[in-house]
Amino acid sequence: FSFSISMQAAVSTVTGAPEHYGRLVEGSTGRERHPDLAWSVSGYVCHVADNTRIWAERYAGVVHGPREIAPYDENLLAAARSYSAIPLAGSMWSLSKAVSDWEEAVLQADRSHVIIVHPERGELSLLDCVRSNAHDVVHHEWDIRRSLAFPPPAA
Repeated sequence: FSFSISMQAAVSTVTGAPEHYGRLVEGSTGRERHPDLAWSVSGYVCHVADNTRIWAERYAGVVHGPREIAPYDENLLAAARSYSAIPLAGSMWSLSKAVSDWEEAVLQADRSHVIIVHPERGELSLLDCVRSNAHDVVHHEWDIRRSLAFPPPAA
């Protein structure tokens, strides 16, 4: 992944995630999990969906309100949502819905020329954030690929 990718390439990476991940996990149970990783295949899909949805909410918020965004703890969210119990079909549905909302929010934010103030990263342009969102999709594809090599635990 290169953080110098264009806005169009970054948006395409995120908007293509449901179809791309769908091909990647075809034939999977979603319960496959690499022993060195925190979540199962379905859990990583849930995380990407949640992160995408949260960023959509952030973009909509800065378009219509203050520039500051709220942080979140991905591990607390995973525990609260019980990632390990969410079926792969449900996580894929969630990813598809999140990406749709994200794309709409990015378009609104782009028209508004937003600058986002992240509590840990400081001032960020929309391009900085969209590149970060694309990186999340690519990075967790790697986690999913690694996890797919391990059979799911016995039921």
